[in-house]
Parts: sequence; structure tokens; C-alpha cells
Amino acid sequence: MIDLTGAGVPSFEWGEVFHVGIRVADLEVAQRELTSSMGVHWTSSAHIPMKAWVPGQGYRKWDLTISFSVEGPVHIELLHGSPGSYWDTSIGGAGLHHIGVWVDDVARANEELVRQGWVVELAGRPPEEGYGSFTYTRSPAGVLLEPETTRAGARERFDRWYAGGSLF
Repeated sequence: MIDLTGAGVPSFEWGEVFHVGIRVADLEVAQRELTSSMGVHWTSSAHIPMKAWVPGQGYRKWDLTISFSVEGPVHIELLHGSPGSYWDTSIGGAGLHHIGVWVDDVARANEELVRQGWVVELAGRPPEEGYGSFTYTRSPAGVLLEPETTRAGARERFDRWYAGGSLF
């Protein structure tokens, strides 16, 4: 469990860390580098037309391409975003981007984080709609966390993808 209260007793039941996201300028080059240096293998790339909610901007649309290491339990996620997107390396640079954590209730997880001074940067939906299936929420110290839902078969879809199937 992640202790977010600082008091030794979490006020919310957090799931496990399941990935670290790395923003890259070239997905295939990054895959080759990490396969060569670490021996990891990759899922097929998933091209996602993202529609996400951004505070103060409303819904935005971008293209995102991702791939996960097959090996886990903590997987490596490589992210390559279209120009101008939240994941565009020319804007935010390449490198470690976020930590992905499974949660049963994305809205409740983010309410807890916001109470502690974290800021939602991006979400599947606005807060009044429960944030959707994921958010990117930044801590006062600068850590970016991605609470992601375990509901609607999300975890099973990822397990299928790691095993050689399709994410969708």
C-alpha cells in the first residue's frame, strides 16, 4: 500500500504500482535500446486517438502511441505523443514521466490526492463526471501519478496485451 497521509495509515486503499511511463521521441528506437540493454520484450504498439479533459481547457484531442514491456510485475510504458500533445517530447522533454497505479475508484483516489495538495493535470473526464478511467495528478514535490481504473476489464485487457494479444 502507498501511504499518502504521512501518518502511517493510508486513508484510501491503493492498488499496486503496475507501470512507469517514459516519454520518448521515437518509440521503436527506445524499444531497441531497452531490449539491447535490459533484455525486455514489448507488446505490439497501440495507437490511441486520445480525447482527454484538461483543467481550464476542456476536452482536447491528440494522438498517442504506447507500448509496454511484457515483463513485470512493474512494466515499462513507452509513450510517444503527437506534436503539441501532453506527451510531446519537444514540449516536455523525454524521460521518466509518471507512475501508474491500479485503483478501484479513480474519482475517490483523485479526491484524496487533491485534498493533499496534488493537482490534476489531465483526465479521461472532468471531476464532475468522476474523472473517467485515469488521471495524471502531480504532487506538490513534482511526482506525476496515474491512477488507473481496474473496472470494466481494464486490468484483463492489459494482461491479454502482455501475453501477445491486442490492447483493444
